[in-house]
Amino acid sequence: MTGLLRNELMKIFSKKASWIYMIIILAACIVGGIIYQKVGPEPKENWRKEIEAEIQQLEKQLESAPDEEKDWIQDQIKQNQQYLDKNVNPNAKSNWHYMNSVVTGISSLVTLFAVIVCSSNVSAEFTDGTIKQLLIRPHKRWAILLSKYIAVLIYSLLLVLALIMSGYLAGLILFGNGDFHAKIFEMSVDGQKEAVVGTQFFLKMLYDLPGLFIITTIAFMLSTLFKSQALAVGIGIFVLFFSTTVGAYIVVLAEKYEWTKFLIFPHLDLTIYAVQDKILHDITLPESLGILAVYYIVFIIITFVFFERRDISI
Repeated sequence: MTGLLRNELMKIFSKKASWIYMIIILAACIVGGIIYQKVGPEPKENWRKEIEAEIQQLEKQLESAPDEEKDWIQDQIKQNQQYLDKNVNPNAKSNWHYMNSVVTGISSLVTLFAVIVCSSNVSAEFTDGTIKQLLIRPHKRWAILLSKYIAVLIYSLLLVLALIMSGYLAGLILFGNGDFHAKIFEMSVDGQKEAVVGTQFFLKMLYDLPGLFIITTIAFMLSTLFKSQALAVGIGIFVLFFSTTVGAYIVVLAEKYEWTKFLIFPHLDLTIYAVQDKILHDITLPESLGILAVYYIVFIIITFVFFERRDISI
């Protein structure tokens, strides 16, 4: 099994694209850091006075504002007061602020590249005509497929590691190290939530992993279902973007249809749990993980059963 896994990893890293994806992630972190540095207000030493002045201005506006605007103005006053009470500069910029705000967004590139690699992993063997040479080895089909699956998961994790390292190095150069324990406020459905910026970044990256594994598993399943590499990759990318769009609609439909909460799409992005305890009104993190686990088992069964019974004629 170890030999099979080593062979599959060598296949992945023998392709230039596998390295190019990591270079693109590094470039995205650098470009994102430069944009983050140039765009938005600069942090100032007298930020407390500016917020106090803004609160006073909002209070004056509140006196003459129409009723439909008063709630919004009161929310703004409340948010600004929280910055003062907790001594949190809303315009602070550091390495960890950049990673929490920008690098977490670049993680979508990791998922995209992982989907491309997973979607082509098995189907490429059919396209290149190497599937028969692979299966005539003295190994069970399930062992061969498992080694391929573990290899793509390892590569996906390496992409995540490349993202974290690239983001940290780019942020270190552009912003300096900064304070890992600096306090921030992030918006949730229940209002602003206080958090530690460094902890929040790693929490989001951790919560991103289940969705990454599920999406890559779907892509790997497609790779076993289709002999055409182009078709498998195309459908894999379509599923990735389709799931994002559908997930947003299901959040709305969940208010009317209870069964929509058990669809996979709204649970693919668990990073929302970094800022709030529930999604879809009453679904908690353990429940989301349970739902994803059921789908994961189904996808794995389909993948391995189909590959075991598949005709390998090309």
